[in-house]
Amino acid sequence: MTEILRAGENVRHKNKADWGIGKIVTVERCGTIRVIFEGNKNVSIAKGSKYLTKIS
Repeated sequence: MTEILRAGENVRHKNKADWGIGKIVTVERCGTIRVIFEGNKNVSIAKGSKYLTKIS
């Protein structure tokens, strides 16, 4: 099951742990999620909720 993710939440990429913690910038209707990871790595992930895990 995929989580519902929202802008402003902190996440980790399930397959790219070396990217560190990221903050969701935008969630588009098509499912693409834009995240800024540690070191200002800006990434757009298609079907992002499938690959991202929310952290508290």
